[in-house]
Amino acid sequence: MKRRGAILFGLSLLAGLSSTLIHRRHPSTIADGDLAVFYAGTWTYRDEEHHRDHTLEIDPNMMIRIDGRSMPATVESISSSALVLLDQYGFHLEVRANEQRPVTLFDEADDRNYVILSPNA
Repeated sequence: MKRRGAILFGLSLLAGLSSTLIHRRHPSTIADGDLAVFYAGTWTYRDEEHHRDHTLEIDPNMMIRIDGRSMPATVESISSSALVLLDQYGFHLEVRANEQRPVTLFDEADDRNYVILSPNA
């Protein structure tokens, strides 16, 4: 009986270790295509200085429009926490996100952060 218990314990330990190693080898990362869809949408951000709301549109192909006007930009980097774009004038736009949606926009040209409003706001 003791031997059987030791064998069961050893097998349980081995199963636990192997499942831990498998999860570490294959972390749950989001592919770039999925990230593009994550950032895609129509977002509203507020310019408190001028008391005005603006619309930021990002399509899945990373084409950007602000207040309906196209803004030529290239994607410098994309991750689950930030989308960094370089505009035609050499300034960066950084869209930061939480686990659910984009939450802030940093415009290097203005050196300002804007809060992206909740869809319910």
